[in-house]
Amino acid sequence: MRAVRRLASLLAASAIALYFVACSGTSQSLALDEPLRVPLATFKEGALPGTPPATTELAPTITSLESQSTIIRSRQSGKNVVGRASTDAVAVALAFGDLGTGYWVLPVDGPDPQSNGEFTWAAKCDFGSNLPPGNHPLRFVAIDANGHAGTQRDLSTCVSSETPDNGNACIPTSPLPASVFSLEWDEDVDLDLSVVLPNGRVVSGKSPRTSIETDAGVPLGTVDRDSNASCVIDGFAREDLTFLEKPSAGSYLVYANLFDACGKTTVHFRFSLYERQANADGTPKLVKTIAKSGQLAAVDANGGARTGTFLTEIPY
Repeated sequence: MRAVRRLASLLAASAIALYFVACSGTSQSLALDEPLRVPLATFKEGALPGTPPATTELAPTITSLESQSTIIRSRQSGKNVVGRASTDAVAVALAFGDLGTGYWVLPVDGPDPQSNGEFTWAAKCDFGSNLPPGNHPLRFVAIDANGHAGTQRDLSTCVSSETPDNGNACIPTSPLPASVFSLEWDEDVDLDLSVVLPNGRVVSGKSPRTSIETDAGVPLGTVDRDSNASCVIDGFAREDLTFLEKPSAGSYLVYANLFDACGKTTVHFRFSLYERQANADGTPKLVKTIAKSGQLAAVDANGGARTGTFLTEIPY
């Protein structure tokens, strides 16, 4: 009998939550430019309801909040955040604490018998492009059947820089790299950033480490990924060769090599060189000093038989 009542209570709570979501939301099509998107939730314009974090805890409450990683990147999709809410909650709302024009609402799921019947919930989050690097907390709040929101709770998250910065955006004490060679493109193709070093060695995502090392034995330059390798699309469409210290003297020849067109007819690309410079107050910053763009066609794909299309020579 108790189980039946519990099930009825759960169904009622879910129905209330679905009613709240369905009747008080805004079309997701209006939220395409939001920095946070939750595909299975409903978007509402305005400030996240409830009282700010670190104040007196008011019901209903977020009792648990977890994510595998606190690092977010622009255009990332499918980031899972899970948690529990108190038994008087029927929905959970979430938003960036300092970004965006509204928030998302989703109903709670079933009760967790190992946590005194608290309701579980899960949010699968997608993130927009050009998010400002740095610390931006994700903020959550539980909502009861009357539409009352309790005390908000933060998940400390940080947006990483699209240009590799050795984690400086999230940990300001991490030193910026000396130089970053970046190649990005607009189609799902296997395009490689290839750099011929002064000693003739070719560095790319398929051979990512330079042969030149620091005194500590750490490779001076490393390519971060082989994006879309073998046409397995990874969502990055970008490769970066990062030098933690100033590259050794000599000429560095930069190429864009279309390894495989992956069924696409053309691809547009942009190469950028970022170098560490000093602000007026002496603090370091990464500055774009070279920019080159171009286009390749499917007939340019060579499976690695050639170095690729020459873009520029960078002397050090």
